[in-house]
Amino acid sequence: MSAFPSLKFNFYVLWKKILRRKFFFLFLAGFILFLALFWWQGDFSYARRFFFYLFPYLFLLLAQDIFREEIDSGCLENVLFLQLNFRRYLFEKNLSLLFLGIVFSCLLFLPFLIGSIIRQEFSWSLFISFFMGIMAGFYYLTLASGLGLKLRSGSNVLVVIVVQVFLFLSLLVGLTSLGSGRDLIDLLISASPQNSREKLLLFFFVAFWPNALVARSYSSLTLRLEILFLLLLFLAFQAWRLSRLELKRE
Repeated sequence: MSAFPSLKFNFYVLWKKILRRKFFFLFLAGFILFLALFWWQGDFSYARRFFFYLFPYLFLLLAQDIFREEIDSGCLENVLFLQLNFRRYLFEKNLSLLFLGIVFSCLLFLPFLIGSIIRQEFSWSLFISFFMGIMAGFYYLTLASGLGLKLRSGSNVLVVIVVQVFLFLSLLVGLTSLGSGRDLIDLLISASPQNSREKLLLFFFVAFWPNALVARSYSSLTLRLEILFLLLLFLAFQAWRLSRLELKRE
């Protein structure tokens, strides 16, 4: 069967599953309320900045338990019944989720774009930040999807969030300065490393928190290529794991 019917069926199944996720829509409503409160208080620029930094997490939440549930429940037999390749069906979930994430993100981005035009604060860099946010979101999606081949019940999303929480706690509590004498926080804000050690630290930081790419200070082509490389690596790993997947026979 051609790819289009497979994608169409994939999108239909995913949309039905997402509609049952109360937590995702609670997060979405809370996110909108959070941004609206900042905007209402007159801090439009801060609300816009928070949007760029946080909207990639929509992609992460969309990737909650996208593989393991269907693999373990036997739902893939329906895919075989429709004469679809179940491995391709699973891999195409990345495209369906990417599309849904972009749709939700565009709907949230539109008010800020219109607001920026009305307030005469429009800049083409807004689209660059938005695109970088989508790339960070796709990074989360591919990472969580890869984890979802082993983990279920939202554990794939939880692992990513817990790792990031420990990262920021270590920054706030344990790490205050580098061997070079430069303040660590200053390095992460400016994204201007002076030696190889600082460059390595910056690479690790972006790998753990790709949302930083939306900032102008993180416009380095090297950092963007790093995330793109890791994204493609996650997809390749996922494709390799799916190629070895076999359905359990009763």
